[in-house]
Amino acid sequence: MKILILGIGSPFADDQAGWFVADQLSHMESLQALITAGKLVIEAENRPGLNLLDWLQHGYEQIILVDMVKTNLAETGNIYQLKAQEIIGFSGMLSSHNLGVSPSLALAEVLGMNIQNIIFWGIEGERYKPEQEISAEMLAAVAVVVTQIEDYLGRVINAL
Repeated sequence: MKILILGIGSPFADDQAGWFVADQLSHMESLQALITAGKLVIEAENRPGLNLLDWLQHGYEQIILVDMVKTNLAETGNIYQLKAQEIIGFSGMLSSHNLGVSPSLALAEVLGMNIQNIIFWGIEGERYKPEQEISAEMLAAVAVVVTQIEDYLGRVINAL
């Protein structure tokens, strides 16, 4: 099984969340054997937009996407875990990117691409302007998501 973790973001404030998660996971001792064996690929992408479709064509059996979301429905640091179909229907999800995860996955589905292997972790953010710092709530949520993904990977790998 080959798994991709794609941290999505930008260099601005809370929008760095996906990058922080990807970075922390890539340095975890418990994941090094999978990374070295090429079974786990961890990448960070700067506002991929439609380039997200390219990642879907690399033959990964499982794709984990991590990004900041702005729904205006919850407080900063709230964590969402959704499957691909739920992402498309997730009302109120806004991305700080020109073309975010939800519309990119909707397009992939229309094009007949497999999106059933995608799981999304979104972290509610508030700050995304260049002059702002990442919030303490976002940093705390990043630590929780890192642990959740590590646990999830353990369950997936043990199920093989």
